[in-house]
Amino acid sequence: MKLSQNLQKLPFASWFLLPGKCIVSCTALFSLTSIQAHGQAQTTPSPSVAKTPPPPIEPSSPTKQTQAPARTPAQIMELQNEKFEALESFSRVLNLLEASYVEKDSVDSKALVEKAIKGMVSGLDPHTSYLPSSQLRDLTNDTSGKFGGIGIILSQQNGRLEIVEVMDNSPASRAGIVAGDVIQSVEGVAVTPKNTEDVLNKMRGLPGSSLVLELSTLNERKLPKAAEKTPKTRKVTVMREVIKTSSVTSHKLSNGYAYAKVSVFQEDSAENLDKILRKYEAESGGKLDGLILDLRNNPGGLLDQAVRIADLFLDAGIIVSTIGRDKTKQDVEYASKRTTHPEMPLVVLVNEGSASASEIVAGALQDHNRALIVGTTTFGKGSVQSIVPLPNGAGLKMTIARYYTPKGRSIQAKGIVPDIPIAPNPPEKNKEGDSSTISKAESQNTRKEADLSGHIEGNDLSTESAMDNGGFQLELEKWPANLKNDMQLRIAYTYLRSWSRFKPKPSETLSSSLQKPAGAAQR
Repeated sequence: MKLSQNLQKLPFASWFLLPGKCIVSCTALFSLTSIQAHGQAQTTPSPSVAKTPPPPIEPSSPTKQTQAPARTPAQIMELQNEKFEALESFSRVLNLLEASYVEKDSVDSKALVEKAIKGMVSGLDPHTSYLPSSQLRDLTNDTSGKFGGIGIILSQQNGRLEIVEVMDNSPASRAGIVAGDVIQSVEGVAVTPKNTEDVLNKMRGLPGSSLVLELSTLNERKLPKAAEKTPKTRKVTVMREVIKTSSVTSHKLSNGYAYAKVSVFQEDSAENLDKILRKYEAESGGKLDGLILDLRNNPGGLLDQAVRIADLFLDAGIIVSTIGRDKTKQDVEYASKRTTHPEMPLVVLVNEGSASASEIVAGALQDHNRALIVGTTTFGKGSVQSIVPLPNGAGLKMTIARYYTPKGRSIQAKGIVPDIPIAPNPPEKNKEGDSSTISKAESQNTRKEADLSGHIEGNDLSTESAMDNGGFQLELEKWPANLKNDMQLRIAYTYLRSWSRFKPKPSETLSSSLQKPAGAAQR
């Protein structure tokens, strides 16, 4: 892949890192970039999607920028001379170090040049950086969802690597590794706060190769209050395999209502979400009464997949627009009329960990009044990066544009503010101080009829009234524990269940009120 001077031909990508999480990368807004492990890139166009532009109304662009005056030939020549003088100085310093530095073995030309490049880009913005070949390979693995590993998801907190999830039918699950295990060492290298990244790199490798882990597991037996839980340490040898991760998980909340979580935007995220929704629709008589789309802690991913997921619920209008260095040119992505689920009631969960591509989805659905956004304000990453492979197998991740929501809002350093702000619920503590769910009697100071000894039971006359008067709580009791204890999700579900009680007039789509930006490239 070569860097084009035309912004419209650049593969858009973004790289985002959250504390305690593995990375994410994003690719092409208009073309899907597949970066191969050997450092070369293969660019293939996204499957064609018929895009419907808004009606020919000429509104103003999201932001009006004045174009800087063009440089004169003399100014251009002066800048070129300054650049060549700087490069000559750099070359001379490198040659002097190679020839005369007192510690000859300390002068590694390749390492020095890489450090110089890192220093060159480090002062620009947090998302422009030099990617060594190993990070470039990891980026590819994360966007494709395939890598050589053992099938675990880790939480990296305070220098400790705790296993929070073990994938079904993975090498880790077959070896008896369970969620809650803490990795003490990898291939004999002890895990410390200073070397967690190096240890994580050791865990990935060629399929078929072995990996030795030392794990500790807390003793879950009932212990006296004065006793402490003691860790049990064991060694496990696991064979690496090609792991195919799924970025979309789901659960049926009740008849006609579903929950879907997109953890990262991978190559097949939109397709998998569409399949999940079709399955639940078939189980519910051909129609879903509502969906909760969970984008919390989703740090981004393939931008083109974010556009496709938004397009599942929008049938017209702008999804996202980008503006690069040339402020007079914009690239705009539109929704298609082939939308699969244009009228399904939709609630989207977001939080401060929702970033980049997640914010594009939430912003588009919010601007079109298509979904209710619930949770906390998102991270606020509204810039677009291009990943450019370099001859040495490394890559340059460079910010090339800003993106805007359909109404022209910039997300950069602002985020998406939810329609209904709901803070996550902190774990409640019982009298012993343990962070566990407390009983109903402990959590309430007042007594109700149901708490009185000898109270008579109330019998509903119909199943419909039973649902309105207590059946809702029975539904929640059938949820998995991780969903049942999620206060944001529970509140989002109550809004979704009440959707049919509110009958607003059908809102006009933004295609009738939003502008078609001047100079926009129609796709």
